[in-house]
Amino acid sequence: MSPARLEDDDPVTAEYSIYLTPPHPTQQIYLLQYPNRVRNRPYNLRQGAAPDTIRIKPASGHLELDVNLNTTHNFNRYQGLKWGDALQTGREVQNASATFGMAAGLSGMKPRSAGRVQVKDRADREGGIMDGLHDFARAEGEGGVMHKQALGGQITRHDGVEEAGKPVYFVGAFRGQELHLTKVDGTVQMRPQFHHLDAEEQRTRLASSRANAAAEGAEAAPKQQGDARSLLMKNKAVEEGSKDRLEDRTRRILLAAEAEEWVQLEYVDEDQEESYEMFRDTMFVRDVAGAVGLRSGMGNEEFLDAISAPRRDGPTRRRKRAPRRRGVVGGEGEGEDEDEEMGEAGAEGSGGE
Repeated sequence: MSPARLEDDDPVTAEYSIYLTPPHPTQQIYLLQYPNRVRNRPYNLRQGAAPDTIRIKPASGHLELDVNLNTTHNFNRYQGLKWGDALQTGREVQNASATFGMAAGLSGMKPRSAGRVQVKDRADREGGIMDGLHDFARAEGEGGVMHKQALGGQITRHDGVEEAGKPVYFVGAFRGQELHLTKVDGTVQMRPQFHHLDAEEQRTRLASSRANAAAEGAEAAPKQQGDARSLLMKNKAVEEGSKDRLEDRTRRILLAAEAEEWVQLEYVDEDQEESYEMFRDTMFVRDVAGAVGLRSGMGNEEFLDAISAPRRDGPTRRRKRAPRRRGVVGGEGEGEDEDEEMGEAGAEGSGGE
């Protein structure tokens, strides 16, 4: 063998002691991914795009955040005022955060609350938008402008039954020659949420129903509200013999998401001192000297079998032989490996004549 082949082509450049941080009963770590955002423009204070509000539904597993938009440059003020008016109607009819879609259980407008909301007609709405264009700062200060972008997604919990057998994710933090790993409880892919478009559609349908009710008379509105309530009660009814059907399970998930209230969270930017303190307290093992050592539950070949494709013994594959006892000379024929021949030679040399 040439001297070049004796050299290690994959040398060890560094060695680290690996520690697993213990789980905290009151803390959860989620990995937030932003597929529609470039890596060099994260959502933080340095980029001028720090999240303003964060909310979560822990039971149904929904997470959303709002990022302030720059309304002074490259901003369509007319559309901002129009969608701001739609979101304001959505807060009165739908929920306090004007949330639609899966996070709201795909629910429609509430009949009782919709009956108390005063919806402007087209002329009055256009007049209000024009007034907002003339005094945009006042309209923005009063909350009449859509100046936030909503991002959200559903949490994929790695400890769930459906995630059994899938990879487990950890967050690593280096400290000198130590690598501390903290388990990730869930992953969320944060994508833009178009609540303003859903709010605009809802407002259009509500205004149309009001116009039809006014044209047909005062008796049409209560009848329409009663139909909406009965349809909602029908969707909530689940037959006893069909609880395991996919549509029934989906219905229960949506109803749970609709009934659950948002829990408001506090955002701390990555450059703030509080964030560094939480990083030091959460991402490292405090008592390194007293940490319990980890032992692998499988050997080298078992580990290779676990991470590799299943083995298939072919006609040319040599099977591993059982170890020979000392003092016994094998009577095998020729054509064996060099290691096996050396083993036989060693066996012959160890026995007596």
